[in-house]
Amino acid sequence: MQDFLRYWGKAKPNKESSGAPCHLLAYHSLDVAAVAFCLTAPGSSRGQVIANALGVELSQFQSVFTFLLAVHDLGKFSQSFQALARPELELLRVPDATFSYDVPGGHAALGKLLWKRGATFKESKSDVCGWPEQGPLTRYARRSLEAMLETSFGHHGQPVTLGNRLVDDDFLPFDENAAFEFSKEVARLIQPKWPVVLMEDQSWVSLLKKSSWQLAGLAVLADWLGSDQSVFSYVTEPMSLQEYWGEFALPRARQQVERLGFDKPKLATAFPGVRQFFGFEPTPLQSWAEQVEISESAQMFILEDVTGAGKTEAAITIAHRLLGQGLAEGVYFGLPTMATSNAMYSRIAGYYLRWFREDESPNLVLAHGAQRLHSAFQSTVFSGQPKDLNYKEEERSASSVCNQWFADSRKRALLADVGVGTVDQTLMGVLPFRHQSLRIVGMAKKVLIVDEIHACDDYMLTLLCALLELHAQQGGYAVLLTATLPMNMRKKLTGSWVRGLGADGVQFSYRDDFPLATTVNSKGLNETKLATRDSVVRDLAVEHVSDQSKVVDVLLSAAKRGQCACWIRNTVDDAIDAYEWLRARVDDPDLILLFHSRFTMADRQRIENQALDWFGKSSGAADRAGRILIGTQVLEQSLDICMDVMVSDLAPIDLLIQRAGRLHRHCRDAEGNPFANKESPDLRPAPVLRVLAPSFTDEPDKSWIRSFLPGTAAVYRNHGQLWLTLWALLEERAIRMPKQARWLIESVYGPDAEDNIPDALKDSFFEDEGERQSQAAMGQFNRLDLDAGYVAASARSGWQGEVDIGTRLTDEPSVVVTLVRLDDDQERLLPLEGGSHPWEMSQIKIRQSLADKLPEFPETLEHLRTELFDRQPGLRFSRLWLGPFDQGGYCYSESTGMHKPRSAGNDLH
Repeated sequence: MQDFLRYWGKAKPNKESSGAPCHLLAYHSLDVAAVAFCLTAPGSSRGQVIANALGVELSQFQSVFTFLLAVHDLGKFSQSFQALARPELELLRVPDATFSYDVPGGHAALGKLLWKRGATFKESKSDVCGWPEQGPLTRYARRSLEAMLETSFGHHGQPVTLGNRLVDDDFLPFDENAAFEFSKEVARLIQPKWPVVLMEDQSWVSLLKKSSWQLAGLAVLADWLGSDQSVFSYVTEPMSLQEYWGEFALPRARQQVERLGFDKPKLATAFPGVRQFFGFEPTPLQSWAEQVEISESAQMFILEDVTGAGKTEAAITIAHRLLGQGLAEGVYFGLPTMATSNAMYSRIAGYYLRWFREDESPNLVLAHGAQRLHSAFQSTVFSGQPKDLNYKEEERSASSVCNQWFADSRKRALLADVGVGTVDQTLMGVLPFRHQSLRIVGMAKKVLIVDEIHACDDYMLTLLCALLELHAQQGGYAVLLTATLPMNMRKKLTGSWVRGLGADGVQFSYRDDFPLATTVNSKGLNETKLATRDSVVRDLAVEHVSDQSKVVDVLLSAAKRGQCACWIRNTVDDAIDAYEWLRARVDDPDLILLFHSRFTMADRQRIENQALDWFGKSSGAADRAGRILIGTQVLEQSLDICMDVMVSDLAPIDLLIQRAGRLHRHCRDAEGNPFANKESPDLRPAPVLRVLAPSFTDEPDKSWIRSFLPGTAAVYRNHGQLWLTLWALLEERAIRMPKQARWLIESVYGPDAEDNIPDALKDSFFEDEGERQSQAAMGQFNRLDLDAGYVAASARSGWQGEVDIGTRLTDEPSVVVTLVRLDDDQERLLPLEGGSHPWEMSQIKIRQSLADKLPEFPETLEHLRTELFDRQPGLRFSRLWLGPFDQGGYCYSESTGMHKPRSAGNDLH
């Protein structure tokens, strides 16, 4: 029996120190290699994209990638790893218990250590990797080989480093020789076809580094799929590698890859046209989308049009055309918030099945664990996968990490055929988070649709530009949607796509028309001025209100007239104050609804659905009459509500335009009932957007906004832009769309706008400009250096764990808080909410400072928290808040969310 068969590779957990059931290391390595082989088989788009980028044949790339994954676990030949478990199997070598498994990076780092510093490996690199006899393994070829092996040894989701560790610290000579013989045997079995000539070309090495991120993602995926015990059951019966490969590894790998839908893309239908697919006449933008020339290589589309122009349907049209032509295999919709993700999910659920042939079963996933999670998504099989022995907290086994990662539906969306979620999930692909490479693989061959791109701050914009550059580089397609895009942002977005195409430095001249459709591909930039439907042309009157008591009068008067009204506030605390103050002054407080970000997912969805029932597109006069909605910025983005009366706190002009899009959004009769015909004239009184702001003056003092709306001043720190917004609105006394759209935006954000800011507010302007530059610089610092390749040094800020922070730059990080309660017997922790996905439904995402004010989890119940984390591994990344929730500094209720109780008698401020 060959010595390399005397090592275990996977083991089930066992409370005792010995007797753990195990799977031989050589066979587990072949399981993962077989999955790699199947993932890159002919017909595999993922493998073909990388092969094309490297300029090699798919079969050649397949053989090389298969070998890389066959040696991914060389570090497990170490004594320190083997001593972690002592399975009762006579053929195994008894490990030396004096070796300590305290290696940063774990066995992944030990594999790299053995390859680079092991004496046998250093002397016989050609033999160990199956290098062809016709050419020597030169220094340049070695560097290319090691760059590829980085992706294999980094299969735990991030590159590994060695430090000053020596091989003798973890390996006995017998171990190194066994690993060496295994590698040689694997090379003879797989026969990797190394691109000898290309590997000595420095330009090819540059291509390899750029493609290494996709390689790393595929390596993670192969390791996870190959670690699934439900398919790759443990084998301890010795046999040759060739026998195991043919009779066990390959058949099981094919079963696994086919079962999960990774073997081939879903077959799509041809787009029949807007009229036939959607059932209505196309808008000018939609007509353009169904006719615009589509490139067979990477292409970006930017759609700028007014609210109601049908941007989402235009994006769907482009995506369907790309799917139908075989240029894309899936779609991901990135939205700015969870609320907008929910709304988009509901819309896409009615369309996506028709994108594919009837005999296909595409999956649709919402990227933040909502109750409407689509049941057909195949990866749910992972939730019941048996556990493996966990090696150590920072280096968990593939099975346990796979369980946790797939148990979180926010990540599953990136591997689904159709995903809907926040844009953050894609931005994490260009940040140094563990498993970010899997996000990159998930995005390959997909149409990336990003809505409300104007909502990005400079930090997010920097990350989005990096993502677009990467997506263009890997041949993807992107569709960006907005109604209010400043010119400088459009230039940054198009410039990033051009860099991804390898044409950095190309200069374009940009049109200032609106509406506008832009395409960018290898042929250059093309902009098309669009017409506008009469029904979406708006001349919306604007009224300045400088007395909060008048706002209350406006809302209550509208309610008494049988209308519905809305007040959009700029902070959660201001919204809660307004809500409680109004409830105390109406006969039926239940007619007032509050919506903000500090609700559990379940309550957010309930309130969201209530808002859509009362104020949505299909709501009638009886649903709407007398009702008042108080909310924050969550109301301004893609929530399809239609208000009769609206008041907004002063905000930057682009946000006010977005908010105004919810005022008289749909045509209705005089009572508020919807018209079936979209072109029917609205019979309600002419709409007016009332803006709560301090009195306007040409020479304001520094406290102009802070003394009137302190919360607004804290949220929107560029007080000069707020003043410019109010000035522009008072200058026009209206928001005229699309006629004045560019003028309004550029009056506040244009290059000459700062010249008009009063001197007293210029400090805030320059402070904000400095903050914006700092945000952009921080984005550049935090983002991965993708050109450097999959190495630890590509992360300037260091690699982080799998947590949901870092995609948005705020004064402090956000924390996911899970509300839990004790069961009746006080012996088990349960989620606050019930139903489907109860844990995700019981979570709130809040600022760190607010989370720190919550009561600490009781030490006496620590054993219950440990038991909960064993049942729900994904909760390790959240903070537990144990009920009851009506005590202490902060409380929680289903009507007001997380809040600080106000003292009796407080007035609205």
